Amino acid sequence: MLPSAYRLHVGAWATLQTWAAPVRLAVFVQEQGIPVAEEWDADDAHALHAVITDAQGVPVATGRLLQPQPGLAQVGRMAVLSSYRGRHLGACILQALCDAAYARGDTQIVLHAQRSAEGFYRRHGFEPQGEPYDEVGIEHITMRK
Repeated sequence: MLPSAYRLHVGAWATLQTWAAPVRLAVFVQEQGIPVAEEWDADDAHALHAVITDAQGVPVATGRLLQPQPGLAQVGRMAVLSSYRGRHLGACILQALCDAAYARGDTQIVLHAQRSAEGFYRRHGFEPQGEPYDEVGIEHITMRK
């Protein structure tokens, strides 16, 4: 459940880009060192995005939902600003995206989890599939729910 000091926004990239982009830049590019060219892709334009803003309207968490094939959803670009971690905001983003996937009829949800976040996704019902692999210089594992 989203803490009362925060607000969840779900919508298109055209609507949420100005909120989602700074969170992704802070977490993936600045904190994790992913090249900025690796962060942006054409999938943003047709993905469903979720953003959480704080009481002042500042974006603090984000994620996106793709549909690579009918019935299959893919969660990605999950990010929470470091100073806001531990407040269950990532769980709220993940739940909103999973709810949206199930509402549109998807029966499975897949994601590429950074190994450091594997426990988080396990707690939310995702199971590892296959072997770990490198993605943008960070060890990941595919997980499915």
